[in-house]
Amino acid sequence: MATLPDLMDTYRVPGISIAVGREDGPVWAAGFGTTGAAEPTPVNVHTAFQACSISKHVTAFGALRLVADGVLDLDTDIHEYLTSWRLPAREGWRPNVTLRQLLAHTAGLSYNWFRGYGADEPLPSLIQTLRGDAPANTPLVRSSLLPGSRFRYSGSHYAVLQQLMVDVTGSRFEELMRALVLDPVAMADSSFDQRFPHQRRQLAAVGHHAAGTALTGGWRTIPEMAGAGLWSTPTDLLRLDLEIALAASGKSELLDQNLATQMLTPPLPDGSYGLGTEIDDSTGTRRFGHSGGNVGYSCFSFAWPEAGTAVAVMTNTEDAREVLTSILVATDRQYATDVKAPPPGDVTGRYLLQDNCPIDITAADGRLTLTAAGQPPALLLRLPSGHYRHPGLDLEIRFHRAADQSSTMELRQEGIAQTATRS
Repeated sequence: MATLPDLMDTYRVPGISIAVGREDGPVWAAGFGTTGAAEPTPVNVHTAFQACSISKHVTAFGALRLVADGVLDLDTDIHEYLTSWRLPAREGWRPNVTLRQLLAHTAGLSYNWFRGYGADEPLPSLIQTLRGDAPANTPLVRSSLLPGSRFRYSGSHYAVLQQLMVDVTGSRFEELMRALVLDPVAMADSSFDQRFPHQRRQLAAVGHHAAGTALTGGWRTIPEMAGAGLWSTPTDLLRLDLEIALAASGKSELLDQNLATQMLTPPLPDGSYGLGTEIDDSTGTRRFGHSGGNVGYSCFSFAWPEAGTAVAVMTNTEDAREVLTSILVATDRQYATDVKAPPPGDVTGRYLLQDNCPIDITAADGRLTLTAAGQPPALLLRLPSGHYRHPGLDLEIRFHRAADQSSTMELRQEGIAQTATRS
């Protein structure tokens, strides 16, 4: 079995930081590798990485604290709060959008992934980003779906949320988040301030492309801070997840149980996203938190509330999916404590996805391998639910046996399911 250093070497991950913590206090944390491929500085527990979309999770907690204080209401039209910008009307129609919908990515705003700006590029104001005006490198934020009708993950929702929080409080966003979240949760090695990594250069991880080359200037600046601009450490991130777990059980002094429960409840039926929070119940034991990927970085931070445990992992490369998935699968097995993954069973054989696309499933040492026509074998990872996946292909495999004992294999890729029948 590959060790963490083996995986880091295979997938060109210069540095990785991991923390595991429990509600009752103990935290284990460690750094591996260096802050950059050409950097001699070892990663340690205080090394900060870009937290990517975990920023949304942290921002959501701050927004809910404003709701608790009566400053905001989850179901009031955001235009009651925005003073410096409004959603552009389309053909004379401007939708009513709520804070709840922004938090849950159900407001129907246009898709944007904010890639940030290099050291030699001019920075737009947030208003310029929302309007799509130069020097912003993304199109304007506008309505493109009927609000509340469906989930669409987009940084646009959190760019609007950032402006709303600034307008309603009159505070700079980075200062507001320090007061609402970072200081109360004791996230001392974290900041939304884009000057933060420059102020502690030896404790900032340099971002890397998939090929292993460092980003010019070390990292990109993210003016859209609410959605992707947080700098943090795994130890700080798991502190927040554990605080949310405490809040959900009525034990937090920072957020009441009702709001925490709403945070962990998908607004749409059969949804997997709450208010700024990814939710996974597939193992039978809940996991919540957030994953993320920026140019140069990738990470996740999740909690298993029934186990009272949280795990956070941060890397300084944008292509660490296999490494992160391996760690997440292992932690699911450890902390989804009530779930026992069944043995592979008699699922081996040839399955026909299409007439010209046979897929062979073989087993060895309790592990399954998938081989498609003309392709090299792909080792599948078993999940606690009994399903299998290959992270490099974004592929999840589920086996089904009907009453007549015939077997089918369901393949899910990018949200689309296909069925193959065993021949």
